Amino acid sequence: MTLELYLLFVLASALLIATPGPNVALIVATSLSQGARNGFLTMAGVNLGVTLQLSAIAAGLSWIVDLFAHHFDLIRFAGAAYLAFLGMQQLLVKTKPQAAEPVQRPRGDRAFARGFAVAFANPKTLIFHAAFLPQFLTESSQSTELWLLAVTFAIIAAIGDSLYVLFASRIRSTISGRAQHLAGRASGTILLGGAAVLLAVRR
Repeated sequence: MTLELYLLFVLASALLIATPGPNVALIVATSLSQGARNGFLTMAGVNLGVTLQLSAIAAGLSWIVDLFAHHFDLIRFAGAAYLAFLGMQQLLVKTKPQAAEPVQRPRGDRAFARGFAVAFANPKTLIFHAAFLPQFLTESSQSTELWLLAVTFAIIAAIGDSLYVLFASRIRSTISGRAQHLAGRASGTILLGGAAVLLAVRR
């Protein structure tokens, strides 16, 4: 692989990651409603899921890609239903009065698990990566190059998602009172938008 081809892959990957999807919807919504800590935990769950998908492709486990392709609609419908559930849960949560006891911080393990689950809720991600990465391979050392591309994409994804966390949590930290309540409602709407994106996905 030439340096020019590798840099083209880096640019293409960055543009793909900058395009919001269900993963970004969950990361932004969590950071907006629960803060940076749970935002980063959600991001970690999402990126672990993405990294496992990329590893399966680099390792040549084509049966996993075939499995996702075969159950494409089932997986995406389940993922959309889960995101819709999280969105409605966020929209229906009641704001406690100021005099009430402080609301407990949501558990971090749940944020991580949600991120991991949603990473696998979009079957198009795995199928797309299986078709996208090989476009940048040369005839020699394909296995080594495929691992390089997979690792590179995972790093760029982690950086991009971290920026989303910092941006959304920054907004949360600068608002208070009624505005923060509206931010919580906005996070629910974002999750519903992520569900709609999954429903609109086609193979």
